[in-house]
Amino acid sequence: LIVCPASVVWNWHKETRKWCRWARIHVITDKNTPIPQEPFHIYVMSWSLLVDRAMELVARKVKLLIADEAHYAKNEEALRSQALYGVARSVPYVLLLTGTPLINNEQELENIKNILGSSDPPMIRRLLEDVAPDIPPKTRAVLPVYLPPKIAAEYRKAVEEFEKWLKTVLAERMSEAQADLAVRRSLAAEALVKIGYLRRIVGRGKVNAAVDWAARAVRLGEPVVLFAEHSAVIHQMKKQMRKQRLRYVSITGTTSKKQREININAFQNGEVPIFIASKAGGTGITLTRARHLCFVERFWTSADEEQAEDRIRRITQKYPTKIWFLHASGTIDERIAAIIERKRRMIRDAIGIENIEVNPESTVMDIIASWSEHVEAPVHNGDAMLGLVRALPPLPSPKETHMIVFRGPRWNKAAVRSWAKMNAYHIMSIRFDGRVHRALNHPPSFFLSGSFDTFNISKEIQLIKGKRRRSHGKSKGRRKSKLTRDSLPQRISVLSRKAK
Repeated sequence: LIVCPASVVWNWHKETRKWCRWARIHVITDKNTPIPQEPFHIYVMSWSLLVDRAMELVARKVKLLIADEAHYAKNEEALRSQALYGVARSVPYVLLLTGTPLINNEQELENIKNILGSSDPPMIRRLLEDVAPDIPPKTRAVLPVYLPPKIAAEYRKAVEEFEKWLKTVLAERMSEAQADLAVRRSLAAEALVKIGYLRRIVGRGKVNAAVDWAARAVRLGEPVVLFAEHSAVIHQMKKQMRKQRLRYVSITGTTSKKQREININAFQNGEVPIFIASKAGGTGITLTRARHLCFVERFWTSADEEQAEDRIRRITQKYPTKIWFLHASGTIDERIAAIIERKRRMIRDAIGIENIEVNPESTVMDIIASWSEHVEAPVHNGDAMLGLVRALPPLPSPKETHMIVFRGPRWNKAAVRSWAKMNAYHIMSIRFDGRVHRALNHPPSFFLSGSFDTFNISKEIQLIKGKRRRSHGKSKGRRKSKLTRDSLPQRISVLSRKAK
């Protein structure tokens, strides 16, 4: 019996088929569907089904229990922990897998050991650098950002006059009586509720900076991954990216299994340059096309962040990876950063962790300033002022693009095609004259004479656009003839004569 997170159930199915070709495998997908009577070698189920279905499998006389992400059972009072404990007592062999055996305190590790019925069970601790020493290192960078004035004022009001501010916010969505009741309930647990609201305000305030950071990276040809926790923050990022014609895919808790695979493949194949995810995208997926990953919002635990970080640092990653944390000084971000660092120290003392370099702030700002220089974004005293500068203008539509010119030694035909594919430009041909690559998107005949203009994407990339001729667009009022099997040869003949 394999028990694992729902997001990797089908990964386990795929891998067991690959390595145990002789085995009959059954995936349990819901609480009610009966398990077939015929015997199977391997059963796979998610943690969410464990409480309801575990005893059915114990009755099948399971010999080996594998619990993937075993820290899901770290709380001994939780029903799924008790269910796992019951199964573990009924089978001869138990294997617990987790990269994060303790998240909040050392007692969690003791609870996991108790599942095995021993205070000192055999434990193999392997870091990524032990398992895959050829994977390049990762570094972390804290990037100071600025809240827009309006959101900064809202944050200050929420801090200083929480009850009054909360009532104003709730009154916009419900009646006055309902708002009063909701406020009284919230004030009963004011500290926790207040932190939640403050996190959402800061998250919304960092959207401009996150989109600006992503736009600069994409202009330089870098695919990127962004993580956020709140759906409102993710929704706002998507909305702003559409305005700037930045192409993206996303994974949240509501994304279907099929759509997850489509979105992951689109990013990995270079069809889109930006991948946005909530915590639901933090496990079981590979995003090694990117070497830059950004946390727009911090998660509550270092374990969750490290799981997400390693989506881009897995086998097949060829480049050093950089993890960015957008940090709004003087806000709840400072308290969360301190909590995460405390938990990281606790884990280091208990079982040891990989030593990850953190770039000093001066180095981080130098990097962003150099990005700003490349994309010709406004710079203030060497500081990129992320979150306050005017947004980069959207890239021109492929329909109005005649040619894209790439200058500099880092560009070759493969890099040019990769950049064009990420940004939805369909290259017809590439010409290189020893100094620059010229990628043709549409021939000059598609455009009105004298209508050409240039658009500077960066200091290395220039786009030439023009006004389309009417004949190459959709003519108003023209009726499309219905193409039938009988008319097809005639149409081909006409087109052939026109071509000659």
